[in-house]
Amino acid sequence: AAKVEVPNVKALRDLMDDVRSKLVSGIACLAAVDGDKVQLIIAVSKDLQTRFTAPQLIKDVAAEVGGSGGGRPDMAQAGGTNPAGIDAAFAKLRSLIGG
Repeated sequence: AAKVEVPNVKALRDLMDDVRSKLVSGIACLAAVDGDKVQLIIAVSKDLQTRFTAPQLIKDVAAEVGGSGGGRPDMAQAGGTNPAGIDAAFAKLRSLIGG
């Protein structure tokens, strides 16, 4: 899980695509802030999708930043309005996956 600085949401998705290409097994979460808005993306490797799906995780994680989202089993995206909640969102993700 990492907070990154990117110019827009497309750049955040492109960065996550790069992370996913190097992720053999695991779950990745990127967050970016633009003013008072937060964008989150979660990716789940194929081998872990029987235990976790990205939409399932993003729902609970995004709640920490005052948002919601959805997506495919391998990748989900959410928006929120509470940038101060990013650390809590990352902590929520860790607790959901047992880390």
